[in-house]
Amino acid sequence: MMRKFGKITGATALVAMMSSSPVGAQSGPASVATGRGPEIRVIGRSVTEAELRKQANDFVRRTGVANRSDPVARWIDPVCPKVVGIKPEYAEIVETRMRDIAALSGIATAPPGCQSNIAVSFTTDARGVMEQIARKSPSRLSELQPHLRDRLVNGDAPIRWWYNSRSQGADSMRVGNSDSLLIGASPTDGYTFSSGIGGESAVGNGTQSIQAYRSTLIGTLAVRALFKATVVIDVNLAQGQSLDAVAAYAAMVAFAETTPVDQPMPNSILGLFDPDNLYSAPTDWDIALLRTLYEMPHDRAGWKQRRMLVSGVVGASAAPEGQQ
Repeated sequence: MMRKFGKITGATALVAMMSSSPVGAQSGPASVATGRGPEIRVIGRSVTEAELRKQANDFVRRTGVANRSDPVARWIDPVCPKVVGIKPEYAEIVETRMRDIAALSGIATAPPGCQSNIAVSFTTDARGVMEQIARKSPSRLSELQPHLRDRLVNGDAPIRWWYNSRSQGADSMRVGNSDSLLIGASPTDGYTFSSGIGGESAVGNGTQSIQAYRSTLIGTLAVRALFKATVVIDVNLAQGQSLDAVAAYAAMVAFAETTPVDQPMPNSILGLFDPDNLYSAPTDWDIALLRTLYEMPHDRAGWKQRRMLVSGVVGASAAPEGQQ
């Protein structure tokens, strides 16, 4: 879809500079080779357990993951990243990096040649691309709150992203139009509700509904699933960062339903563009958040999932150094 914005003058040259440029501030957090993919950055800590939990809670809050009461959205189908706007050899670097991070985090990936559900587009004019999308295909941004949509279109962030999601039953049944549940009843006139007797829907009127075949006191009957993510990278604004670092950032926002924040993002690749950033690779907290996100029960309220994510980050901090 993004290929139609494809005459990107100079983008490949700028990406070539990104791929070879050094990333500053390499002293500090140690690199750890896991043997299962890309290196991650281990954060040195010497704090009390209470302070650690406070920092972990703040970390999760700033990512925006599970900040709602609804279940957090995540990928159910295997992810398939596709990079456009740069030469194939550079696109392959980014796609491989994203797949490695997915594997390290326990996220299923589709085989090469799959139909993409994550689009990563490199451009020299991200604002122009977003303005064109907002004007010609506004439905692609329809899930965004107005202030986030305005920020996405009119902001100056080096990397911008958004998601398309759907709700479905915890048993993987899709949301349906409640009028389809009417059995032996006349169609509603748009104002009249069915009696709900004899298997008829008591809702009707086109309301979205889910049929559930189980009862639970702790789980939700509906879950939210990502089915598309789009990441737009402005290579002019991202200059000075390595291609690997930018790919890691793209992976983090593509795999977890994150929200941009104005506050600094410490202890995370999401702080890549912060003035005092130390990280050019995913941190152990980043990987812990992704792993916990895909391991925890999907059918739980958002506030419960947030607690699980915080505990997962704290647990990663308690592991012996070098073990993830």
